Amino acid sequence: MASTPDILSKLNVGSGMNNSEIITALVDAERIPKQERIDTDKINTENTISAYGVLKSDISGFRDIVRSIQSSDASGFIGSSSNTTVASFSTTGNTGTAAINSSLTIDTLAKTHTLVSGTYSNTGATVGAGSFTIDFGTWSTTSSSNDTFTANSNSSVTINTSSTTSLIQLRDAINNATDNAEAVVMNNGSGFIIVLKGLSGAENELRITPGAGSSSDLSNNFAYTTTTKNLTQTVDGEDASFTVDGISMTRSSNTITNLYNGYTLELESTTSSAISISSSQDMSTIEGLLSDFVDAYNSVYLGITDLTTVPLSSDSSAGPLSGDSLARTIQRELRSFTTKSVEGYEDGPYSLSLLGVSTNRDGSISLNPNTLRNTFESNPTIVDAIFKNQLTSDNSEVEVTAIGRDTNPGSYALTKSGSDYLLDGVTLTASGTSYSSSSGDTNGIVLKIPNTDISSANIYYGKSLMSLVDTSLTNFLSFKGDINNRLNNLNDRLSGFRDQQEALDERMNTLTDRFTSQFMAMEQSIAGLKETGNYLDQMLKQDSD
Repeated sequence: MASTPDILSKLNVGSGMNNSEIITALVDAERIPKQERIDTDKINTENTISAYGVLKSDISGFRDIVRSIQSSDASGFIGSSSNTTVASFSTTGNTGTAAINSSLTIDTLAKTHTLVSGTYSNTGATVGAGSFTIDFGTWSTTSSSNDTFTANSNSSVTINTSSTTSLIQLRDAINNATDNAEAVVMNNGSGFIIVLKGLSGAENELRITPGAGSSSDLSNNFAYTTTTKNLTQTVDGEDASFTVDGISMTRSSNTITNLYNGYTLELESTTSSAISISSSQDMSTIEGLLSDFVDAYNSVYLGITDLTTVPLSSDSSAGPLSGDSLARTIQRELRSFTTKSVEGYEDGPYSLSLLGVSTNRDGSISLNPNTLRNTFESNPTIVDAIFKNQLTSDNSEVEVTAIGRDTNPGSYALTKSGSDYLLDGVTLTASGTSYSSSSGDTNGIVLKIPNTDISSANIYYGKSLMSLVDTSLTNFLSFKGDINNRLNNLNDRLSGFRDQQEALDERMNTLTDRFTSQFMAMEQSIAGLKETGNYLDQMLKQDSD
């Protein structure tokens, strides 16, 4: 049908025009601007998707390096031991700020008071109805006739049983009732026994007292008192005893965190010969890690700069993310890391610039080794604020046992008012030796204060710069993060171009058919006029003849 106008023209019965070219030109005049707009938008969208793929990969690589730096556990000082089979010495929590070089001998290791029941045929065997109370403290001797028991400050717990309570259920009841004792069921080769342990140390031993009215099954098998010891003691609770630089000391645990502030001493075995424990600054490692961070940061930051380039003249080209608000937001977030104040460290807050990291005119950063060295030697705590999270107390008798989801990093003063403890002005709720905060910046912090004579302490909760950077980058990369949301929108837009193309093709086909019909009608009209003209010519010729 579309060729009919041309056929008439070629038979010299029509207009003689090339109607196909005319129709194509008319349709192209309508199609080309719209097609160019679709093609341009599609190419720009594809380029934007590709650019975000590159950016996402770069950010992921940066995060990998940040996590590698975090896992290095870099510290201002590094602890070491001359014989790790005897004891290990390492930096933890609030890293020490002074060099240490001490001699150590270990006379005894801390032991956990251990009591063992008689043998049962299976784990489902019942233990008898009644109750027994577990107290925590110190036995004076191991004799059954003249020893005494002195309770410590840990609250006693009472375990209730019924006629159907099994060995396994008894184990679970003990473990659920207290953190100061542990129950385990094991097979000793002849049958099943329950093993009861307290915390390590001489002052954390167990006294088991059956309740009045308990069945003979329970009272005859679960008693360890001054007069009746039906449970068998297999290990006596004992403190670790050791000597540091000629000074005799004891601790209830073999893991000692309060000998030197910021260091953990782990006792492994006794020895009559002294070993050395020491610490030294680790400048080369810190400088290498900071250099890795600087290089990774610059790669991402300058990469975004290239992607978001705005053309300054007609001779320059725009980056694929030119004018993209999200890319600029990410770049601003990166730039904020270089000046961010890190809270929760003693004498802080601290920032990356204190370690010699400065910002260049193009937004990249550089490291000055001399500034790093001077700062490192004068205040290694700054290194911790950059590399290591911190959760500690400056009072060795106050232990931070937990933080909450809503706990904010910071330095908080613990004070006492009457019988109440306050943390950053918030009155703590007491439960035995545990004190918890339920509001304010300290919401969720739980402290263990074993001695009510303690009147003050400072609590430090710090999220290192590396941790903050990791969190920020992870938010950008998350499944529902800004980058993935932008990519999803762009892919939806790309799918829409197919619909636009189909709609344009359909419109152009309709327009071509309409023009073809119109031109065919024109050619037919012209053909009719020509036929009439020819008829008139013939009549005139006949009249002249």
